[in-house]
Amino acid sequence: MTRNGFRSLRRPLAVAALALAGFAAAGTVAGETRALRLGSYATERPSEELRKLAPLQKDLQDNLARQGLDVRIEVRIFPTYEEGLLAIARGDVDFSRLGPASYVLAKQKAPGLKLLVVEAHDGDKTFDGVMFVRKDSPIRKISELRGKKYAFGDPSSTTGRYLAQAELFRNGIKARDLAGFDYLGRHDKVIFAVASGSHDAGSCNEKTFKKYAADKGLRELARFPSPTQAWAASAQLEPALARALKAALLGLTGPGLDPLDRNGFLEASDADFDALRKAMKASAAFGD
Repeated sequence: MTRNGFRSLRRPLAVAALALAGFAAAGTVAGETRALRLGSYATERPSEELRKLAPLQKDLQDNLARQGLDVRIEVRIFPTYEEGLLAIARGDVDFSRLGPASYVLAKQKAPGLKLLVVEAHDGDKTFDGVMFVRKDSPIRKISELRGKKYAFGDPSSTTGRYLAQAELFRNGIKARDLAGFDYLGRHDKVIFAVASGSHDAGSCNEKTFKKYAADKGLRELARFPSPTQAWAASAQLEPALARALKAALLGLTGPGLDPLDRNGFLEASDADFDALRKAMKASAAFGD
């Protein structure tokens, strides 16, 4: 998986114009506030996810208002990745922030799911996952995890499960070669498990690792690239509203994105996730 070059974050005025033209057809009455349900998954405590999304929620509403759309964004945080991806696949929410693997899985369940944008990490479509151990651990390379106990995140997590298992498999380690492993759910729980000594190693996204590594006495063992998070619209969402959302997201910049460690959004296609799909197959070869 290679990193993409810097992409422009210019607002797509043509898309915005199309959204405005079709908004009346979407069933919104003039003077009536339309509620749009935004779903997201919890990599940390749900209250922390709400805090991180609050500035973006306001900025997104403001961007839609500048298109002439009176919209109220209602955020719902799902405690597990599975609940989050099922919600968008079923149309229980109008649009959603999805982990990369969750997007792949949701797209399998609902082929009509509309990919809107992906998050920009330093102007790029990728960020890193981190495999880590305690600072005092004698483990220095992935092959030395044989016979050790590993902490994964959610079973649907990209960096916390799929890409980590693909890395283990590439280094000659299958599930049966470990002393044991557990799926702990949130990334912060993986951090705490390794720090406490209940597990020898674990993996999570780079932002969570940086947040806790120094205080918890953790050391990076390896890192691997991942696509950034996907924002997708339900297959049931009116096309005019989906276009408006895409235009509004592409127009977002500034400090409202800082809590997510992102600096904007980028145009995307489903093919951006093909390398991840291959890694997910390697994860299946890792075993249970």
